[in-house]
Amino acid sequence: MNGSMIITLTSVGYFLEILVAELLFLSAYKRKKFFILRSALSLIVAIPLVLQIDFYSTSSTLGRFIFLLIIIGITAVISIVSFEGDFFSIISSCINGVATQHIANKLTLMITLIPFVKEAASSNYIFSIALEIIICSIVYIIVFILVAKNFHFEKNSIRLNVLSITIVLTCIGVNRLVVDHSSDNIYYELAACIYAIICCALALAMQLYLYRWQEEKSESLVIKGLLSASEKQYEQWKAMVQFTNIQTHDLKHMLDRIERLAEENKLDVPDLSPIRDSIEGFAPLVKTGNEVLDVLLRNMSTLCKQQNIRFNCVSYTDSLGAYDSMSLYFLFANAIDNARAGADTVTDPDKRVIDVSLKKFGDSVIIHIWNYFEGEIKFDGQLPVREKNESGHGFGVKSIKMLVDKFEGAMNAYAEENVFHLNIILPI
Repeated sequence: MNGSMIITLTSVGYFLEILVAELLFLSAYKRKKFFILRSALSLIVAIPLVLQIDFYSTSSTLGRFIFLLIIIGITAVISIVSFEGDFFSIISSCINGVATQHIANKLTLMITLIPFVKEAASSNYIFSIALEIIICSIVYIIVFILVAKNFHFEKNSIRLNVLSITIVLTCIGVNRLVVDHSSDNIYYELAACIYAIICCALALAMQLYLYRWQEEKSESLVIKGLLSASEKQYEQWKAMVQFTNIQTHDLKHMLDRIERLAEENKLDVPDLSPIRDSIEGFAPLVKTGNEVLDVLLRNMSTLCKQQNIRFNCVSYTDSLGAYDSMSLYFLFANAIDNARAGADTVTDPDKRVIDVSLKKFGDSVIIHIWNYFEGEIKFDGQLPVREKNESGHGFGVKSIKMLVDKFEGAMNAYAEENVFHLNIILPI
């Protein structure tokens, strides 16, 4: 195989390696309409351009780095044409693919420094290609499992995306400078490869942790906002409860007076027991020791009635008075809202049920909430995750876990025979 052909295959191979690596990070993005056609046309235009690039036509480090940027730019354009997403998000995903390819490339180079491998690779170009494909495949799979599938750049801020681009390109640019001025010493080349791998791996790890930090920060802000909204909702409900209590108190006295007057005057009046039963329905559902929680549980019972869901609630303890009322309110509101979403999917009227029980056990309160559901609930670790067309469980579960941790408690959730169970233990 002549030199010009090898140079051409090197450019195309480098282009394909980067493109495949970028797809690891782009897999979570939504594909644009006519995805296959867009991708095919992009490749038809891109490959002739890549064939014109000759890394060995210049000894300039800057020139070679520019050639590298051109190839990266071509793959980025293909990604933008084929996938839906924010411009900076897609570019960040592409740059992370470049970092992944760079790790695989340097690992291959390290292995070819082994004498017998170097001899086989230099004498057999097919062996060299096969070796690089195998190493790239292994590295790509590891990076996908550990990094790419765990976060989505579209959720990131522009600042984080720009930071990721700067970090990776700086690492690759500096390594390009080191490689182009090597001293033909095996230890020098080995050190340069290790340096490049560490830099790119640290860049990927840094982005992963920055993403998780930003995600946790965003979730924290959302939860604070929801807590504030819950507090306002509670104030409204509390005002409504106070108004209702006054009205029901007056109605009870009125019924008592009607019955007394009817008895004194020997008057025949209709049966008033249904009205009394309705009034009793406005009484507190249970006594938990926490007035805020009592208000919530009573109003949740009303909401469930509107959805034709039977709401059963029993409390064998009144030990929750010491807890932060709004945090406890938010915890139960999320848990019961999840149960309502699940129970609302059930078609059998007898199974449209939510059951809440609170029991004291030693120095703890055990909370058990269960409901029937239809469909499938998937779990990520020990927490349910919400997906489209599913029962709705998982929305707000992270906030429940956060509050349980705040109370230094424990929780677990599981599904069994179309019944979803949520268990929470809170220390008194």
